Amino acid sequence: MHNLKFLLDADMPRSSAEVMRIIGFDIEDVRDVGMRAAKDKEIIEYALKNKRIIITRDTDFGEVLRYPNHPGAIIFRLPYAFTSKEINERLEDFFKSVKEEELKETITIVELSRYRRRSLRDDNS
Repeated sequence: MHNLKFLLDADMPRSSAEVMRIIGFDIEDVRDVGMRAAKDKEIIEYALKNKRIIITRDTDFGEVLRYPNHPGAIIFRLPYAFTSKEINERLEDFFKSVKEEELKETITIVELSRYRRRSLRDDNS
């Protein structure tokens, strides 16, 4: 089992949670914790309280100025026409290629052929 915990946003396929569990991660789906229609701010607060990194397709979760206290996020920027199967394949490929410590306290943008990270840590620490 891995150390990081995740929160799956409602804009990701429900089946993505099972992919994450098979890989060995602790993941909750917002739809399973009564937050299907929650606002982004509520999801961020829940993720912070429960020490979970958000997995989403919603780029608003990358706005650190709007959300200065941020739990971290992995934002999948994939074609809108992608099927659940294609999203889950990219999700699995990404998690097999990244080191867990690279995801702590970051906003990570996952695209078709690459990913990039932005640290949420204060550079002075």
